[in-house]
Amino acid sequence: MSDVMSSGGNDFGDRLRQAREYVGLSQEEVATVLGLSRPSITNIELGARKVEATELGKLAKLYRRTLEYLLTGVEPAPSGPEQLAFLARAVKGLSDKDLEEVARFAEFLKQSSRNRRE
Repeated sequence: MSDVMSSGGNDFGDRLRQAREYVGLSQEEVATVLGLSRPSITNIELGARKVEATELGKLAKLYRRTLEYLLTGVEPAPSGPEQLAFLARAVKGLSDKDLEEVARFAEFLKQSSRNRRE
């Protein structure tokens, strides 16, 4: 079985921890889904344990993140319905005035894009 090493300090483990916390799961819950012990999840997040490729795939699905993000920290730009959901989350909680500013900026970007194509 192939395994994935953390690189660049513990950025990999930090991304896994942050992704787990973002979806609101405990280490115990993740361990149960993966069929591992809770200390195994702790060690993975600390960079003290390697992650098998099959485990990484399960983590990506569980955390709703791409493999690319978990491995590199680079999130591909969302598209289609994912893009709309991303934008909705980004503007959630903004004031009406701020929403107007976002809408004006979006219009500016659309116009700039049209001008560059012409």
